[in-house]
Amino acid sequence: MQQEIFDFPKIENIRWSDFIKSNENSEAIACLTEWPTWPHNGVILFGGVGTGKTHLAALWAQTANAVYVLAEALNHDPRDLFASDCNFVIDNFDDFLAISAGRQDWLFHFFNIAHEKGRYFLILSKTNPVSWNMELNDLKSRMLTLSAAEIQNPGDELLFKIAKKIARDLELTVPDDVLSHLLYVIDRNVASMAEVLKTLDKLSLQQKKTITLAFAKRYLDKKEQAKSRDFSGKLQM
Repeated sequence: MQQEIFDFPKIENIRWSDFIKSNENSEAIACLTEWPTWPHNGVILFGGVGTGKTHLAALWAQTANAVYVLAEALNHDPRDLFASDCNFVIDNFDDFLAISAGRQDWLFHFFNIAHEKGRYFLILSKTNPVSWNMELNDLKSRMLTLSAAEIQNPGDELLFKIAKKIARDLELTVPDDVLSHLLYVIDRNVASMAEVLKTLDKLSLQQKKTITLAFAKRYLDKKEQAKSRDFSGKLQM
């Protein structure tokens, strides 16, 4: 078996109880926590960037002894994957599907072997499975039999809870009015919130000041001014 066809990410010891449940992700959580009594041996999670797919996949991978399949696996016999006693996660399936153009028989064989050997797999995608471009009708029909759960973009309540959790994880004291303000002035996704909170943490330590609404606004104003200067500079080039 070729080692490079697997990706063994360093996953922190996380628990299902650590994941913030909401209306936006309840369907996906219910679906994953039903394993191993899935109606089929594969499940698809789809949703936009920053909706929590990767976090949920890490939780399931930890529970189900699953490894991540890299695109390099397409250069090997899919049976090589099953030499180890494990289940599988295929992340960024939209990209994986594009790379496999002309070789989607590999996916067809992978699904058949997984069914034959009783292995499970989780697919993560940014798009709804019904929109996927499948070259093989047999592959498409198999994919559409799998259970699929959508994770919706987080609303204000969920984003606020996530922001609170990020602050706790950073051991950072951030007043609620600061977090509420951030929700309306930065990109509405988890990555942006985490980036801003980490920067505020660093600045507060450097300047030996507590994080207040005024402190956060000064940082955000400077950030916006820097962005405007950069944009103006590009226009003049």
